[in-house]
Amino acid sequence: MLTSLLVIAGGLARATEVSEDAQKLMGIETSGLAAKSLPPEMAVFGSVLSPAPVIDLIRQIDTARATIKVSKEALERVEKLYSAGELVARKEVDGARAQQTLDRAVLRSLEDRLALEWGPWFSRKSPEERLALADELLAGHLATIRLSVPRGGANGIKPVAVRLHAFGQDQSTIRGNVIFPALAVDAAFQATSFVTMIDTPESPLAVGLSLTGQLETAGKPREGVLIPKDAVVFYLGKAWVYQQAGDEDFERMEIPIDTPVAGGWFLSGDAEKPGKVVVKGVQAILSQETLGPAEEE
Repeated sequence: MLTSLLVIAGGLARATEVSEDAQKLMGIETSGLAAKSLPPEMAVFGSVLSPAPVIDLIRQIDTARATIKVSKEALERVEKLYSAGELVARKEVDGARAQQTLDRAVLRSLEDRLALEWGPWFSRKSPEERLALADELLAGHLATIRLSVPRGGANGIKPVAVRLHAFGQDQSTIRGNVIFPALAVDAAFQATSFVTMIDTPESPLAVGLSLTGQLETAGKPREGVLIPKDAVVFYLGKAWVYQQAGDEDFERMEIPIDTPVAGGWFLSGDAEKPGKVVVKGVQAILSQETLGPAEEE
């Protein structure tokens, strides 16, 4: 037999009694919550950057390198002919040397732009790595995202990773582990900024897409528990779990879902935690609880 009282107080709606026979029919299973730790973190806002500027710069650098190779071969050829007494004027040798100097200066200028505009993460890569990076960006398999931390919140922090989701889509979480300081302040937020590179092989991110999430930083880990995804049921615009209060008694308890992680949600150490929770059959209990008016004992 199953009865419901639906008394809600302090995020707890107690009241469901399910006989052991009914539990078997409904396929109800319970489990304790596994301990989990997360690094310290802070709120962060993200915006997907256009890859066009850095792709163009990488292509220009590749072209400049090819041009230097051609001009170097031309210089070596005229110098060899001039040394052998062939009909090569001195001005041709000087012109080839000047062209080689000019081509090297163009390459240095482009390399400086890459370092100043995009930072050492890009500039220190080999020519081959840069070209592969440009191809990944062009194909949409890699996204460049600017991360903005609220003013005053980024002093002295060391980013480790970032978890992001499109605004209003808490379940569509993406993670980035490559983070480096941005070389310009975000004009919109006037805040300290970072840049992250995120793999997006299945679904390219649209340029300009706004993201929100958490920036994980170095420091003492936060201790808590993992709320399994299968244990959570959504009702009345809130997230709930059913904790076992007795052999045949279950309480519906509201939980925060502001920290999504792989497999469910993280519940920090300072939050009220449920005990053993229902991990199978949770929707069946909610359905039975809300089928009709509560019975008075």
